[in-house]
Amino acid sequence: MKLKYLSLVAALTGLAACSSTEPPPRVAQDKKVAVEGVELTFGGSFDERKNLLVLKVNGDPIMQGSFPPYTPTQNLSAKYKDMNIKGNCYFGSVLGRQGGAFGAIAGAIQSSKNSTADKCELLVDGKQVEQLYF
Repeated sequence: MKLKYLSLVAALTGLAACSSTEPPPRVAQDKKVAVEGVELTFGGSFDERKNLLVLKVNGDPIMQGSFPPYTPTQNLSAKYKDMNIKGNCYFGSVLGRQGGAFGAIAGAIQSSKNSTADKCELLVDGKQVEQLYF
């Protein structure tokens, strides 16, 4: 009986350790574009727990940043194969998750302006080529 009890406790402890209440990072669907004959695949992820946004080109993480408190915008830039890449990002969820009265008011304002999406506009050499949605 004691062995069965210890086995059950060990199994439940193992299962509890494997489960996590933290949400996984949100991953944007990859987008492919051709710029001056060069094929680029844009992608990215946003880890809410770490407040870390990562943008990738052809699988390489070339830009990353975090959102300052109460700031839903993030403008990132990098050079990739002699191209200037920019990510102009707006994450409405950053304000909404602030909680309390501020979060509720921010959510209402964003809804009225239809600006609740979490997205990044991608520019190559100053021209918008695609958008990633998270």
